[in-house]
Amino acid sequence: MAKMKLRANQTRPAFVFGCDLSVFPVEEIRALERHGPRFEALASGGAAPVSPSEERFLRVDREEAEPETLAERAWLRLKGRREYERDRRAAAPPATPDNYGMVEFDADRCWW
Repeated sequence: MAKMKLRANQTRPAFVFGCDLSVFPVEEIRALERHGPRFEALASGGAAPVSPSEERFLRVDREEAEPETLAERAWLRLKGRREYERDRRAAAPPATPDNYGMVEFDADRCWW
């Protein structure tokens, strides 16, 4: 993967995971912190691949190739987790059962 050259006064942009990190191993979090901004740019089309490894990453992102590196596996897990959480947020909350104003049997008279 091509390395980003940073000047002394520049900082690497923080990567926004956009999902719960509790399901990720520490190694994958580190890999995504390091490669995530570039992966995000490549996957969205905001940047063009400049190396064979970046072209390979795009094939992995499109699920045309199996992941080989930790960073590629972490990226696919991140994509899946984002999709899972997005679908859960979009799902309608479960309907509350209608009780038609009825009180649970003896609930108003029982002391326990």
